[in-house]
Amino acid sequence: MAEVLEARIQKLLDQRLELVDRLSNLDSLKDETNSRVYVRIKKDYEAQLDTVLGSIGEEKGALVSKVDELSSKIDKLEKSHQEQSDAVDELQIRARLREHDENDPDFQKKLDIVKNERNKTANELDLLRSELGELRKVLRDVDDATAGRAAAAAGASSKAATEEPTDSIDELDLEDDEELEEPATADGVKCPSCGHPNPAQNPFCEECGAALGAEDDEFADDFDLIDDDELDL
Repeated sequence: MAEVLEARIQKLLDQRLELVDRLSNLDSLKDETNSRVYVRIKKDYEAQLDTVLGSIGEEKGALVSKVDELSSKIDKLEKSHQEQSDAVDELQIRARLREHDENDPDFQKKLDIVKNERNKTANELDLLRSELGELRKVLRDVDDATAGRAAAAAGASSKAATEEPTDSIDELDLEDDEELEEPATADGVKCPSCGHPNPAQNPFCEECGAALGAEDDEFADDFDLIDDDELDL
């Protein structure tokens, strides 16, 4: 049963690997392939891969059940093996204490029976442990094969929830307004260009000549009036 299940799953894993390789090779040929043909082939391989992964997922349930079954059987046999080993040790110790004659045929027969039972259980344990190790390896391969599919589904469903919220428009406008406002200094108005403090009545920065705000508009209007008078002359 386990061998058939393992072979069936291994076949699916091989199919998965083959399709993954084909998709990788197709991607390397993308630049030299007709875009329509590229998309068609890619969709075909992806659909086949999804089917294989689905089949692997279905087989995984049977595989897990078999692993649990073997683990339970091994636990029981390990207890039996321990009891049988203790029975062998006890007979040998009692013989050393002269309770039994080691040369007595009946004693030797009893000791041989207990030893044979212990050895038989040990051999069965070795086989089951080997089988369990192979099944667990296949189960790890199944988990690795289906991990990308599960992660993609989980990522798609949680993307919206994990995105950080952005600031509202009002908050952004408020921050911009606060940045645009030039704080006044004890000496007057701070230049928005170089940061030099200027007297409040100055329309332009004494350091760099940059305009110092609203007063600049009034100063410009004065110049416009002067220009109009000159034109009338």
